[in-house]
Amino acid sequence: MSSHTVAIEVPEDAEIEQAGQTVEIEVPETEYVLSAARSEGVWLPADCQQGWCTTCAAELLEGEVDQSDAQRYYEADEAAGMILPCTAKPESDLRIRACQYEEMLDHRAAHDRPPGRSKR
Repeated sequence: MSSHTVAIEVPEDAEIEQAGQTVEIEVPETEYVLSAARSEGVWLPADCQQGWCTTCAAELLEGEVDQSDAQRYYEADEAAGMILPCTAKPESDLRIRACQYEEMLDHRAAHDRPPGRSKR
């Protein structure tokens, strides 16, 4: 089984222990980024863990992911470089900026996609 290095940039204002740090973890191609991060003690925010609520939203800075297991992920999300780590499987080494829920809500609202407008 192949795995990839995932660099997780955590913003300084994030409410997790690794705020302001970049954490690198190894994630098998068959595992979700969120699950692997939590196994390594990086408790990224998440709620539904099904790719529905967008609480876990992150910005994809480098690499490719498989989002096919997400309940609600759109082409516009991919085009904007947004991912849902709870259902994202790495297809290459990745660099992501975690804790982008507010940015995802703005993006979804601008594209008339849920839950953006309902939360704004």
